[in-house]
Amino acid sequence: MRQLAFTSHDVARMVQVSPSTVLGWVDRGLLAAYRTPGGHRRIDGVALVRFLREHAMPIPKELAPITRVLIIDDELPFLSTAKRLLKRRAPHLELDTAGGAVEGLLKVGTFRPDAVLLDAYMPGIDGVEVCTRLKQSEDTRNITVIAVTGQPSPEIREQFTEAGAAECLVKPLDIDALVALLGIEPARETQHG
Repeated sequence: MRQLAFTSHDVARMVQVSPSTVLGWVDRGLLAAYRTPGGHRRIDGVALVRFLREHAMPIPKELAPITRVLIIDDELPFLSTAKRLLKRRAPHLELDTAGGAVEGLLKVGTFRPDAVLLDAYMPGIDGVEVCTRLKQSEDTRNITVIAVTGQPSPEIREQFTEAGAAECLVKPLDIDALVALLGIEPARETQHG
C-alpha cells in the first residue's frame, strides 16, 4: 500500500465529499492528519485507507500498490546506485531512470510511473519545479514524489512539501526509508552458507 500524504482537497476529490467534510473527520479525530511547517494539513495514505475500510467506503485507485518507479537525477552514479539498491530490495518493481528534469518529464509520459524519486538540484529545471508540474497536471497528480538532496535544509523540505512531495530524503539514500515510504514489500533476505 502506498504511504502518501494528501491534502484535504485531495482526499475530498478521491472520496467525492467536500473538503470541509474531510476537515471535520480530522477535527473529530476520525482521520489522522499532521501539519506541515507551513501550517497545512496532510493526511497519511495508510491512515486514509484504514479510515475508508472502517467506514465501508471504496478505496480510490490513487492508493493502489506501487509497481513502477522513475528515478530522476543528473548524477549518473546516483542513478545506477539507487536503481541497483531498489531492485535488490524490491525485485518486482519496474524501474527506469532519467538523467535530468526534461528527460524525466518526458519519461513520465511514456513510462507512466506510480512513483518518482526526484533530485532537488538539477541544472535548468530543479526538482521543486518538476514536482510542481507533476502535481498540477490531472494526468500525473497522483504520482508519489519522493525528493532527494545532498544539501538538506528546512527551506528545501518545505518547498517540496508545498509542491506536493510526500517526503524529502537525504543523500546518500537510505533505501530502507525509501522502501517504507513507498509502502513496498521488500524482498526477503536469503542467507548463503
